[in-house]
Amino acid sequence: MFNTLSNSKSLLITVVCCLIMTTSCQKDKTITFSETQISKEKETFVEIVLPKANGKTKTAKNINAALNNFACQILNIDSAKSKKETIEESITAFNEAYKNFNKSFLSDFDSKFPRWEALIDGEVSYQNEVLVSISMNGSINTGAASSSLKFKFFNFDLTNGKSLTTKDLINDIDAFKAIVKKYYDKELMTTYTSINNDTSDFKLPETIGFNDNGVIIIYDNFDLGHVNTQLLEFTIPFTVVDQYINY
Repeated sequence: MFNTLSNSKSLLITVVCCLIMTTSCQKDKTITFSETQISKEKETFVEIVLPKANGKTKTAKNINAALNNFACQILNIDSAKSKKETIEESITAFNEAYKNFNKSFLSDFDSKFPRWEALIDGEVSYQNEVLVSISMNGSINTGAASSSLKFKFFNFDLTNGKSLTTKDLINDIDAFKAIVKKYYDKELMTTYTSINNDTSDFKLPETIGFNDNGVIIIYDNFDLGHVNTQLLEFTIPFTVVDQYINY
């Protein structure tokens, strides 16, 4: 009998220890974020603020690689040359592209062209136990009448580090798209009346994001097809679209 009680106590202690270890491991796997700031001023001006996933896990590495790649793509202004792999290399290439541009036209003009500027910024807009959503935007000003603005959401599955597309996030694209169009049309009629956009061939933006209130929908210059157009942004509450979200 005493042996049975002793064995039961040992089993209970083992189970409790396992639960504590499991909880501890789960806490260790939680991704936290810090911020990387870069500012370079030479012939050009570059300012970058990037969220950085802390740690050496696969998920952290995937997140940081994707955000760094976005910054490198924004800075790759010379389409004749391939994108650089690091931010430092990309900043150098951006500066060289400006100097080469000036050399090409210097004989035809009395002074240099206005300094190019690149601004890249991002933030964690939403995070729960299994999903993190990060909003990134980048703008390039080359002295033209308007700057080019690129906006993109990055969504990651925190359990495996997978980068998620809209099809991964939404279980019924057609139903979700119909709801987005209703909100889109409403925004065109009320808030963004200056945008003259044909909605007969309506498409979802390249990416969608999340915040504490719901799903964020943003159409940037490239989505709208007008370089000088402002961003079109609205949020659809979770109560409206929750049934279509996988995460």
